[in-house]
Amino acid sequence: MKTYLLIPFAIACFFALFNSALLPQIKLLVFSPFLAILYTRCSFQICLIVACLCGFTIDLFSTDLRLGIHALNYSLLTGALYQQRRHFFEDKPLAICLFTALISTVSTLIQWILIALSGKPFTLSKELLATDLIIMPVIDMVYAFTCFCCPLILYSHIKKVGWKVFYETTLHSLHLKKRITTHDSD
Repeated sequence: MKTYLLIPFAIACFFALFNSALLPQIKLLVFSPFLAILYTRCSFQICLIVACLCGFTIDLFSTDLRLGIHALNYSLLTGALYQQRRHFFEDKPLAICLFTALISTVSTLIQWILIALSGKPFTLSKELLATDLIIMPVIDMVYAFTCFCCPLILYSHIKKVGWKVFYETTLHSLHLKKRITTHDSD
């Protein structure tokens, strides 16, 4: 896996493991921002394999659906949305967030179809439509920005200026803030 993808993958895996403990009321599609980044960086074959593995990872952590449903969902999702990547610029945080919302929405629709086909009882309501197709994609966008875009922006900045310069400027700015707050209290 490319180095640029390791950080988003690690973040997604962290939230796959700890989402229910950190945010018990919110059911994030933890790999949706990673998939948005992946689609803009890799070939279709690699995206299909990695998406299937991400879905299988979610399958291993969930007990509510049959094994393989998420892997199939993410594979179908990749087939449906991979070509849409050209509409989103890879280096723009807003584009990653919007692509994440699209992935979240389409993944939810695919999941509903797979649940219906699996024979599990499933009823649609206005509340379910509102939360799963409007509110949750917006929450996934916020998740993508705070947990993926911001760290990637920081990583790109550090890569550009170097660790030493970043460390020195951070220490310098912290020292200045400390001096300013000390002078203000006098």
